[in-house]
Amino acid sequence: MDQLVSSPVAAAAGRRTAGSGTLIASLVLAVVACQLCISMPTPALPDIADRLSVSTAAVGFAQALFFLLGGLLSVVVSAYSDHSDSRRLMTWALVVMCIGSAVVTAAPGFGVFVVGRLLQSASAVVFPVALRVMRQKLSAREFGRAMGLITAANGGIVGLDGLLSGRLTDAFGFRAVFAVMTVFGVATVFAVRTLVPSFAGTATGRMDWAGVLTLSAGLGSVELGIGAAGRAGPVAVVSLLVLGAVLFAAFCLLEKRSAHPLIPVAYLRSRRTWPVLLTSVLTTAGLLGVVNYVVPMLSQHHGSGFGMTATVSALLFIVPMCLVNVVFAPVAGSLAPRVGWRRMLRYALLFSVPALMVLAVGIRSRWLVFAMVLVIGFGLAGALTPLNGLSALLAPQDSPTVLPGVNSACYGVGSSLGIAMSSSLIGGKSTAGFQSAVWAAAGAVALAFLVSLLIAGNGDGREGRTR
Repeated sequence: MDQLVSSPVAAAAGRRTAGSGTLIASLVLAVVACQLCISMPTPALPDIADRLSVSTAAVGFAQALFFLLGGLLSVVVSAYSDHSDSRRLMTWALVVMCIGSAVVTAAPGFGVFVVGRLLQSASAVVFPVALRVMRQKLSAREFGRAMGLITAANGGIVGLDGLLSGRLTDAFGFRAVFAVMTVFGVATVFAVRTLVPSFAGTATGRMDWAGVLTLSAGLGSVELGIGAAGRAGPVAVVSLLVLGAVLFAAFCLLEKRSAHPLIPVAYLRSRRTWPVLLTSVLTTAGLLGVVNYVVPMLSQHHGSGFGMTATVSALLFIVPMCLVNVVFAPVAGSLAPRVGWRRMLRYALLFSVPALMVLAVGIRSRWLVFAMVLVIGFGLAGALTPLNGLSALLAPQDSPTVLPGVNSACYGVGSSLGIAMSSSLIGGKSTAGFQSAVWAAAGAVALAFLVSLLIAGNGDGREGRTR
């Protein structure tokens, strides 16, 4: 197997990092605080629309802006973190997130609510910066375990965050949800400030602002184009996608001419980079599209689905899958350094494809759907954990946070693609439409497996051994 020679993680193999348990716990806490900004508002969306006297479409647009700006910030700030102190950046991101939560809590109208949600999007930068801290501070064995815990935290708190949000909304309204997020965020700020060590950036030369802004604009255009599919006209969708392609081409030209490129063009062309990013897009399009869109729609539809309430749907399909993620993601992180990060990823993708196929065939049976969602939960945890790990391990030495940041943005692109693809196939919400959406997801995951075979680099390996 390949030895992890190009990563600081490898250099620390076999060595116990002082205070690593406390460091990991504080990073997990920070990721949970940021995950709450994603998961807890969802059950409160109808109450937000009602109390602020706006349409659900307007609230959905505010959600889309939150995810879009978060994806762009994850690229920009993660790149800047290579030139700055990671603890300081995480602290300020959490502070801005807390300010946003407080603004939403006190929002007198929808305009102020949107401002608060946009401030909360600063939380998106914590995850890639946390990966950088882990890569530099932990041994290879500790890195694997920590990656599983971080991935589990990034997937929610066993679905209990959504249930808590629903209860708070029913009892007190949406403001109580954001008040809880504010209090939890403030506590996290103190934990990170106290327990995460100061860690200066390792990049040399000046920050490539032209490159990072062009790359972010390209990713944003693609995500907007995909998200607009089915809602806007084909001209608008194609125009956004073409603009994204043009901006990516401009980014490559800028990087060729830059004395201090954000990502060297040779690295972009290498199989250490683009297959990881493309696998992330296809994996999230297939798996997250099914569990976050197809199954909730199916479970609550009264015609072709099961006609459940939102609470029952969450208890049956969301909470158990989140529990699987919390339990299995750390296991996958512990196994990955032993069996290989790439191999773990491929096993998980191969495991998920037949589960999706069975789900498509048996979509009329709620208990078969329940069983397959659990199986898909194992596949999702087993795939996202090594994808996150590979994005950190295969990143360039002089820009260790850029690839994790772009990879996080690719999750947003993939999720948008999965929802757009599923919504167009479901159409009138017939049984055949739901089946077609799941078959398409199975195809996306199968393609992700094929692309994963192209991933190169020494992120795959056992500690202390060579192949």
